[in-house]
Amino acid sequence: MRSSIKQLALLLTMSATIMALALPAAAVTLEDTLRAALSNSPSLQASRKAWLASREEIGTAVATSEWRATGTVTGNQYKTEAASASKSGFLDSQTLNATVSLSRNLYDGGQTDENMRLRTIQLDIAEARYRAAEQQLLLNTIDVYLSVVKAGREVELNRANVSRLEEHVAAARVRLDAGAATRTQVAQAEARLSRARTTLIAALTGLRNAEDAFATETGLDPSNLDAGIDAGALPSTLVEADDLARQYDPDVAITRLSVDAAMQQFNALMASVKPTVAFSLNATEAMGEGTRLDKTELSAQVKLSTPLMPTASIRAKSRGLSASLESARFERDSAMRDASLEVRNAFRNLETARSQRVAVDAELAASRLVATGITNEFQFGQKTTLDVLDAEQDVNDAELRGVSADHAILMAAFRLRAASGLLSPSSFRLDDVLGPLEAMQPLEPRFTSWVPLAVEWPDKAGAAGDEAPNDELPSENAPLQEVEDTSLLAPELGAEPAEEIAVTKSPGPATPVITVESGIVWNIQTNLP
Repeated sequence: MRSSIKQLALLLTMSATIMALALPAAAVTLEDTLRAALSNSPSLQASRKAWLASREEIGTAVATSEWRATGTVTGNQYKTEAASASKSGFLDSQTLNATVSLSRNLYDGGQTDENMRLRTIQLDIAEARYRAAEQQLLLNTIDVYLSVVKAGREVELNRANVSRLEEHVAAARVRLDAGAATRTQVAQAEARLSRARTTLIAALTGLRNAEDAFATETGLDPSNLDAGIDAGALPSTLVEADDLARQYDPDVAITRLSVDAAMQQFNALMASVKPTVAFSLNATEAMGEGTRLDKTELSAQVKLSTPLMPTASIRAKSRGLSASLESARFERDSAMRDASLEVRNAFRNLETARSQRVAVDAELAASRLVATGITNEFQFGQKTTLDVLDAEQDVNDAELRGVSADHAILMAAFRLRAASGLLSPSSFRLDDVLGPLEAMQPLEPRFTSWVPLAVEWPDKAGAAGDEAPNDELPSENAPLQEVEDTSLLAPELGAEPAEEIAVTKSPGPATPVITVESGIVWNIQTNLP
């Protein structure tokens, strides 16, 4: 009985293993790719740390209103010429003074408030730059993803074309042996075959380049990508796209905040030349020869100071800030123009790509009809082999143009989203990849004594609490990282979402061998068939 149970369990285990091996690997979706790219980007991590540095700069704005404690020790050696001196003719004496001071500005002219506002605006600028880096990373990742899909389809079509022409060459040689064809017809078929093989080699090279770029950007296996891609919700009109660009484009936001920062810098300068009221408390202990010079002093002081006239440096600083403000305003106007032009171009490019796709579909349908008719006529001797080759080549060319049209539509759609400021991790539900900026914590130094003469830093950069980027890309045999199922989250724009364009990708040739060191792809080996 026990042996039967063991045999049954072994049989079930073997069956499960065989089924697992037979199942195809899960396709890598666009969301999986974007998730990997976000966690694999050193440049994005650098932007996050730049934001963190700007946030800590806010703490430096209170420097003019902080309590300050200082200590000074002064020692003096005196030699006084005197007739009563016994040996050298000089009398020696020593004094020692130790002073401890505690001071702060009771009123700093408003410098703390103005500097705090300035640092807050600079933090907003750092966040806008981070959002711009995020958007550029997403767009670049989408580009390499779609390039792999497009190159894979081109390789598939070119391979089919080579196979078709090989059959034509074989048939022409058979007809030549039977006396039904000439050597010229065979040579024409062979020439077409050689040209198709050259095109296939170029397509394979393009596929390898696209796969290498994909692996470098994401660290994922590029051999099994999901070709079903939805561009998400898009602006329905050109006016709506232009308004979104002026409102949400990160570059426009940066230049607008730069104008605010330039104005606030002038306010901070004016606060630095206003009157200040300072309070200080001093304790002094003096010691000297005997007891006549020994004394202890305690003093408190309130000091009002104000500049009586603006200095040349203040005037120069104010003129420089005025010029910087004008420069920032011109840059803002230029950025708004560029954003409006970019979004209009993207909108028209999308319309053009969609129109071209319709034309390509019509061309493809007509080419297939012509090819079928010419093939039938060839069988009755009314058309030549060259006519058949030309007709079938027209079909292949139309199919390749269809692949390019699909790629152009998707890229134009995503570029329109980027130009409108709608391309962000939240639109793909990927906010959990890196987490919010506010959750990051800086490295906390530890002073080794109450006097800040030496400081110790944590040994590892990861001790700051913010996840460090993964420096090791998975090897070619490593399983893909499991991620939760995500879908596109597009903002509500009051328009119907763009139609889903399914792009079919062939399995393609074997995955290139990739060697990784410190997050950099080295020693990429490819084998072109």
